[in-house]
Amino acid sequence: MTTTKHGNERRRLFKRLEGDLPPMQITSRDIAILHLLYEYRFLTTPQLHALLGGAKRYFVERLSLLFHHGYIDRPQQQMALRIFGYRFMIYALAQKGARFLSQYLGDEKYLRPRWTENNQAVKAPQFLHTLMISHVRACLTLACKRRDDANLSIWYTPELSLTNYQMEGRKVWVKPDAYFALTQTDSSGEHTAHFFLECDRGTMTYPNIRRKLAGYWRMRKERSYVENWVPSTYRVLTVSPSYERTRSLVDVAKNADSQRKGTVLFYFACEKMFDLEHPDRILDPIWQTPADSMLRYLLERKGGSDAPS
Repeated sequence: MTTTKHGNERRRLFKRLEGDLPPMQITSRDIAILHLLYEYRFLTTPQLHALLGGAKRYFVERLSLLFHHGYIDRPQQQMALRIFGYRFMIYALAQKGARFLSQYLGDEKYLRPRWTENNQAVKAPQFLHTLMISHVRACLTLACKRRDDANLSIWYTPELSLTNYQMEGRKVWVKPDAYFALTQTDSSGEHTAHFFLECDRGTMTYPNIRRKLAGYWRMRKERSYVENWVPSTYRVLTVSPSYERTRSLVDVAKNADSQRKGTVLFYFACEKMFDLEHPDRILDPIWQTPADSMLRYLLERKGGSDAPS
């Protein structure tokens, strides 16, 4: 089998240097990189740089040093994405980086078993899904940093389903990609809005999406068998990869509530509506609902918490 020049270059990107390495002393910026990778699971170079700032060339050099010294991984499976034009390097926390965080911060929670092994087991579709979640979280974080009145006060990734329901002869599990809260402060005090996030890559069928949304509707109405931490009022945000897909999901959601009238419990937006250069747009009125033609924004006081019965 013939290996092209570009193929060799791609492979070298994922092979650590052997022998004598350039000396390296861990800095506070390096610790911040390791901690972000612990929190997000996977991040690209632009995402990491947007979250931490600083001179880009120096930042890229630090990522390279951290990789070659074994603190972070460049999972090799992402080569499949690069072949098809995905140009950003994807990073993950390595086991050595996790051990450093655990020792430095005195907390064993960072010693998640087999970090490096888990990184190597991830398939390309999972990279894209996790990076979509990271995209939403990074933009929310950056947007709130630019405002004095808003804060991303909670971000939590549930490991287990919140609940399940029997629908149309099958069991439907309600398991969001993330739960988060936005806290806004004004002259009347603090106001917190709760959200469940669904990142749609366009692979789930519309009937399955409708049943999943119906599960969120039922969970809001039927509080039995739901853990206490789950808020009683919330909105469900679905981010999709295209404008066409977003419009289709809004139509699907019109049949997800019990009265099939559409509800402001469900918000939808295309991921192209906001990016690292314009993260503020995620807080703008870009969110569609199946209830009406109005565009909503996440810091509205009325919305999912006042969803019609």
